[in-house]
Amino acid sequence: MSEKISQQKKEARRLLDEAKKKAQEGNFAYQLTAASLESHIGELEKIELASKVSPAFEMLDFRIKAPDLKTGSAPLGFVSKLTEEVRKTLGYAALRLVQGGIDRKRVPKHLYADLDLRLEGLLPGSSRFIVSAAAERDLLDDGLSKGAIERVFSVLSSEGKGQEFLNSVNDLGPLGAKSLRNFLKIIRSHDAEADFTWTYSGEKVLHWEGKKDVLDSVTAALEVTKVMEEERVVLQGKVELLSKRERIDLRSVEGNLIKILYPKRLLSSVSELHLEQEVTLYCQVTETENPLTNESSVFYELLEIRS
Repeated sequence: MSEKISQQKKEARRLLDEAKKKAQEGNFAYQLTAASLESHIGELEKIELASKVSPAFEMLDFRIKAPDLKTGSAPLGFVSKLTEEVRKTLGYAALRLVQGGIDRKRVPKHLYADLDLRLEGLLPGSSRFIVSAAAERDLLDDGLSKGAIERVFSVLSSEGKGQEFLNSVNDLGPLGAKSLRNFLKIIRSHDAEADFTWTYSGEKVLHWEGKKDVLDSVTAALEVTKVMEEERVVLQGKVELLSKRERIDLRSVEGNLIKILYPKRLLSSVSELHLEQEVTLYCQVTETENPLTNESSVFYELLEIRS
């Protein structure tokens, strides 16, 4: 496959050189042809790069479109800042997913090692950063990197509005949200737009198109939204729903349905529960508030199963 792609790239570059010469003579049709060929070469380079990476990796294609990045090159400081914020965002998302809590300040080295984040390459059009993360998906098609990436895309797709945004920010956690905000601010500082694509085993999983108004909306919401710890409470009731996706629905003794998030470190304990079981759960209560929309929501996170 790699040899075939290389031959296609060689031929496409030959045609591109011819089209550029014609375009310089003022032929508008060849200008369009050259633009199309440049896009085609970029796609071939992406396919070639992806083919060299093990299918056991999640692939993230961050495409930044800005006037000063059209050549496909980017300032070194810009690249280093963006990749560092990607690293921190996914690291904090993974920490929240595994350990829970909102007050953990550092991502352990072993967690970064499990994510195995790598900058696989830079591609033209305008500038595209290809980042890989170790998949390590289990039999249920779940994995640490997958869960962390999902939480980031959930914030982005919410466009900074509504209950979906509050839920996704709570899932991501305050430090992950801060790093994501910094990442988006760096992009906005270049008067840019963005396209983010997540693929796995050659298949597109999610795509997010960050037009300027969407970038502004999400960044502004992340700037002011707060995740605050309110109190810790003991809840009693019956289990109505158990999900491997870190969720428990509890029907309290007062008759209220309470949705509870739990970290992966408690999965083995939660897996011993069953539907309709009467339980006592010790939980942390947090409130997520978005002053831009005057919306807020209360969330419960499991700390301990007491009975």
